[in-house]
This record gives sequence, C-alpha cells and structure tokens, in this order.
Amino acid sequence: MDTAEDQLDAEARDQLPSPRQIESSPWLKTWAYRAAWVAGVAVLVVVAAWQCSDCFSLDYLASQEGNLRSFQSDHPYLLYGIVFVVYTVGFAIGLPLAAVMTIVVGWFFDFVPALILSSIGSTAGAVLTFLASRYFFRRRMQRWLDGTMEKFQTELSDGGAFYLFISRLIPQIPFVLVNLVMGLSTIKLRTFWWVSQLSMLPVLIVFVWIGGSLPSLQTIADKGVTSVISWQLMLGITAMGVIPLLIRLGLNYYQACGQTEAEQAEPAR
Repeated sequence: MDTAEDQLDAEARDQLPSPRQIESSPWLKTWAYRAAWVAGVAVLVVVAAWQCSDCFSLDYLASQEGNLRSFQSDHPYLLYGIVFVVYTVGFAIGLPLAAVMTIVVGWFFDFVPALILSSIGSTAGAVLTFLASRYFFRRRMQRWLDGTMEKFQTELSDGGAFYLFISRLIPQIPFVLVNLVMGLSTIKLRTFWWVSQLSMLPVLIVFVWIGGSLPSLQTIADKGVTSVISWQLMLGITAMGVIPLLIRLGLNYYQACGQTEAEQAEPAR
C-alpha cells in the first residue's frame, strides 16, 4: 500500500514533461538547452574563479601593469588591434561592461587614442549587430517582436536618424536593442553608422575622461582607494548626471515646439 510520500512523488513525476513532449515542443526544447548552457557556464565561472582567485587581487594586477606597459611600448599597433577587437566584440554581443571597458581604455591609453579607439570600436560593434539583425536574424526578431515593429515602421521611415540619435543619448535604452530594432527598419547603413558615432561621442568622452583621471594600479595599491578621488573624476561623474537631464529638457522643448506648430497649423473651426 503506497504511503502519502510515494503518492506525492508519483504526482510530481506525472507533472514533468515526457521526452516525447519535450521533443514535440520547441519551447521546452529551447529552454532546456538554455538551462543546460547556463548551468554549464555557471560551473565554468565558479571553477575559473576558484583556480584564479589570486589573479584578481590588486597586488597581482599592479605587478602585471608594468608588463602590459612594456608590451605596449614594444608592440603598440598590435596592442591597439587586440583592444579594438575585444572592444568591438564586447559591444556587438552586448556585454553589460561597456562603460567599464571604455573607462579602462581611457585609463590605459592617452585621451585622444582612447577616444578614437572607443568611438570606432563601439560604432563597429553596433554595425555588426545591425547587420546581423537585418540579414541573419530578421525572421526571428520579427517573431520575437510579434508585429510590434510594424507600428514603428512609419515613424522610423520618416525620422529614423532622429530616433536613433535620441535613443543613443538615453542610457536607459539598451544599446543592443537599439541596434537590433534599427536593423529591421529601412534606415541605411551609412546613416546608421554616422548617427551612431556622433550620438555616442558625448558619453564616450566622459567615460574616457574618467578613465584618464584614474591613477596607476600600483598607486592605488600603495595609497589605497582614496587615491582615485580627484576633481577630474568628480567632474566626469557630474557630467554623467547632467547629460541625461539636458537630454530630457531638450526632448521636452522639442515636443512642446512640435505641439505648438501642430496647433497653429490646424485650421480654425
């Protein structure tokens, strides 16, 4: 005679999808694969963090900074190429460390080379995602948006460059999402390139400025975290808070002007 626990176990097993159901359901199969990938990546991250725990210490990183500087002096163009590829790929796949990468580039290189590298790299990463959305993942993106894109096609066809410019300036809008959506629109690649590069320039200038204000790792290790505080850093942080406010004020003014013009153009009844 089955006990209550055996009955509960049997009911739980009955609720699980059978192999035939998983095989016939793309949704179950997709999420099963995703869960397996996430679990595998999590295990690899834990093992790597355990094996390389000393590699992330400040003292170790400070000791390696000199070697990296020496490599830069011996092979400057090679290092520029490596950093450019890593930076571009990071922006293309939407790593959430884009701001950190830009600050690190500004910290390691001089201001002008760092700004050029980050500006071209971020735009190249955006273009790669844009092209992938337009030519490789178009059908999948359209199914994912479920017809939502059709509502924006008219607006984007008339003022795609303007909407792209505004989207780049608003930090709350994900960088990769803008690239994917614009890839489904009718905006030209040339327009997407120059608008993206121009609109991202103010934020990149601030991040590179912040990176350039940071001292060397050896200085931080010797004097402590307080050594990073400087007027350049405070000015950069202030700019990051002021830029979104100015954007919001500009948008409100633009919308108010547009509404006023529409009211004046409306024929009197």
